[in-house]
Amino acid sequence: MYRLYLTLLFAFLFSHFTANAQSLVFTGVSVDTVFPQQIKLTWLFDHNVDSITVYKCANNCDVENNWSEIVAKVAMQADNLSWIDSMANPISQHHYSIGWRSSGKSAPKNNMVLQAGSSVSGCDNVLSLSWNPYIRYVDFSWGQGSANKMDTLDYCILYREKDMDTSFMFLDAITNIDPATEIYYETIFLKNDTWYEFVVQAISKTDTVRPFSNIVAFKTGIEINDPVSVEITCVSVQEDSYIEIDVLTGDFEEHPFQKLYLLRAKPGNEVWEKDLLLFQVIDSMEYNSGNVYHFIDEDIDPKSGLYYYMAVADNKCRINDTSNVLTNIYLYGKRVDKYMDSVYFSQVGIPPSIGDSLYSLYRIVYDKEILIRDGLSIKNNMNKYGIDVTAFMDDGAAIKYLIKSYDGCFSNTLTIEHEPLIQFPTAFYPLSMNIENRTFYPILKFPPENDYLFIIYNRWGQEVYRTTAPPVYGDYENPQGRWDGTFRGKDCPAGFYAFKVSYSFNEGIGKYFDTGSVMLVR
Repeated sequence: MYRLYLTLLFAFLFSHFTANAQSLVFTGVSVDTVFPQQIKLTWLFDHNVDSITVYKCANNCDVENNWSEIVAKVAMQADNLSWIDSMANPISQHHYSIGWRSSGKSAPKNNMVLQAGSSVSGCDNVLSLSWNPYIRYVDFSWGQGSANKMDTLDYCILYREKDMDTSFMFLDAITNIDPATEIYYETIFLKNDTWYEFVVQAISKTDTVRPFSNIVAFKTGIEINDPVSVEITCVSVQEDSYIEIDVLTGDFEEHPFQKLYLLRAKPGNEVWEKDLLLFQVIDSMEYNSGNVYHFIDEDIDPKSGLYYYMAVADNKCRINDTSNVLTNIYLYGKRVDKYMDSVYFSQVGIPPSIGDSLYSLYRIVYDKEILIRDGLSIKNNMNKYGIDVTAFMDDGAAIKYLIKSYDGCFSNTLTIEHEPLIQFPTAFYPLSMNIENRTFYPILKFPPENDYLFIIYNRWGQEVYRTTAPPVYGDYENPQGRWDGTFRGKDCPAGFYAFKVSYSFNEGIGKYFDTGSVMLVR
């Protein structure tokens, strides 16, 4: 009988302590959204319990014997049913349990650790969220020898713009998540290039406690659906010493790229295919608020041939397309006859964006552009024109040419040297009514240099006139350089007289010499 009494008493006491242990309801582990560096534990009030012990586990926390770390003893008070672990790191996972004296521990719970990042390195406006599951058991049998049954939870995702002092707003819900499964979530509706804060809340089907994860801040990426359009609009030679390249990017609202790169292919490469040209980066510009960019290439000789240019608007996503390929306008040519030039000009566009372009041919006289031909086009990347320069010789023996496109792009200048245009009358009459016919002289379109020599001989080879002063063009009353048909103050008889003329031009590079005869009429 005594043994039976002791057995019944022990059974009563064990059931009493067990009931008290099971009556401890551990409701949640949550990160405080006001003080994000603190993890808050909560439980329900139990009038049979005077104080509780808080346990913490770091490894293999689904085994009861691992809960050896006691981190706090807290009095059970109806008006304060929580405890804050201010030493915990909310971006690391921690497991907690509570107990009453030696009556056992509650089922463990853990904080959720939320992480955020871009799924495509910030190039698309895609947010990737992941977090560990919040463990909640649906019964209170943990540690009592029966199977531990975890609850299937829902998760609510909340967000707000950072530093806006606004409440969190609902973003989405993830429902019926299998227990102990890490959760991933992606969304693409947020604004581009904007800082946001996110938090996750676990929702149980059996109680109203909704613990929060830590708060994470994340900057959304740049959603780029189409490449930024880039076009080289003009490649223009300036002062025959450098090339200016104009680049136009498309209109946009968002920040489309970080840098605009200029590439150049080596001159002299006659491979027209874009992919076979050897391009190298020669310059770059940072993105600015405009869409017009001007590059200058000074490391070339614009008179040596074609240079191929290409532009690339580059961002971290590497999805922007390259521009067209465009060359400078290259002008070259030669003298094919005494007063006839052949000029060529070429320009290459890949793709052939210059097929409809029109050009004008000018000659340059004292920095002034004088139109020669207009409405010229390019066929097969080149065009050739013959130029009769007789009408241009008034301005000098050196003819300087320039090509300009209708888009305002300039070529290099081309200079072709000529002998000066000189004409000789076949006869003259000192008593003529027309003053221009009274003397004999070479008709020079422009003044020669200082080694001018003009001599006239009679039929016996005797020199009757010599001068080193050229005639003044158009000034017929000025006797300089003009033979009036006399020798030593006396009239020479009518008949034929021989002459010769010589001088240099183009700064001594060119030498002119000619002979002939003229009839003196009496």
